[in-house]
Amino acid sequence: MIQTSRQSDRLERLALNGLRGQWSAERAIDWDLSLQLPAWLPQEDIAKALSQLYHGEIATGRLCRRLLAEVPEPEARACLELQIADESRHAAVYQRYLERLGHMTPLDSALETVLEDGLAWDGSVLGMVVLFHVVVEGEALRLLDGVSRILPCPLLRQINRKISLDEARHLAFGQIYLRDRVAGLPEDERRRIYTWVQDLWSGYTRATFSAQARRDAMIRRLFQGWLQQGWERHMATLAEIGLLSGRDSEARWVGGRL
Repeated sequence: MIQTSRQSDRLERLALNGLRGQWSAERAIDWDLSLQLPAWLPQEDIAKALSQLYHGEIATGRLCRRLLAEVPEPEARACLELQIADESRHAAVYQRYLERLGHMTPLDSALETVLEDGLAWDGSVLGMVVLFHVVVEGEALRLLDGVSRILPCPLLRQINRKISLDEARHLAFGQIYLRDRVAGLPEDERRRIYTWVQDLWSGYTRATFSAQARRDAMIRRLFQGWLQQGWERHMATLAEIGLLSGRDSEARWVGGRL
């Protein structure tokens, strides 16, 4: 793959920022803070949301290890090696918080499908970067922001602030790495990646929306809005990196479906 000197410089700076930004889960987090959770929100819902973040960190670490075997550029490899360290630290921090909360839930089946299908991708390596570094990392940042605004727990907010900085860097890596490389893909491969990511998102939203359908109407409306906003944001990013053509960009998320 062709890499411009500008891209190389940006990835090198990103790796340097990542190196400078490494933090200790033991020293950077005040684990003496008590848990402060709202009485109106069941703890099992909190545990489920945070458990999915934990499982996502584990899967993304696996993805980065696979990418190391396929990505030749030293600056990109440096970013991936730092991300592996980040994901491992994030998983350990979430695990420790969940232990204090009292339990961890299994990986959600809809999310498991996305993660496992992502790791099983047999096309251009750029497809995995699109899925994990644009969609999965983008969703993680949205969820972290939502959790921080909804939950008043000072310990969780401290954790999420630290992790969000790392996740934003991971998202930036995907955008930098993909921007010129996607344009060089054959049209059929570019469309294959787009269709694959679109199908995974569609399946994920159908499954998760179906699970929420058993709850009250207000929660269903809020959740539907959340999913719609998420896909619109992902579409904008996919357009920025050059994955979407004008025809593709007409696709819209409607009623839990694409």
